[in-house]
Amino acid sequence: MKAAIAFVAAVALAACAEAGTGTGWSRASDLSVYSSAHAYARIAWEQEVMCAGFNPARVTAGFEREFGARDAAVRAALVRLHGEAALARNGTPYVARVGCGDLPDGQWRDRYSRLLRVLEIRLGLI
Repeated sequence: MKAAIAFVAAVALAACAEAGTGTGWSRASDLSVYSSAHAYARIAWEQEVMCAGFNPARVTAGFEREFGARDAAVRAALVRLHGEAALARNGTPYVARVGCGDLPDGQWRDRYSRLLRVLEIRLGLI
């Protein structure tokens, strides 16, 4: 009896120890991932402009140069799959301001890039 209780407890603890595959962005809808990617892009843009003091037009041009073609391809694929109305309903997510640190923080730009990659893979663009 004690062995059975110990076994059940061990299994329960093992299940809590680590999230299995398919519990992150892989289970989120395409539109949710796209919306979150744009939230990260907005934070990254604000960090570069408001924290680092870069020119807004130059930051926008840099984002367009680095991510413009990828984002346009993802957007076109999402419109084909879900329609323009679904993308419009998805809207622009509310993004809370992220405070400025002592050093430039590239994590938001990296997160945007990674979520674009998730969508590119899902949508068969790469």
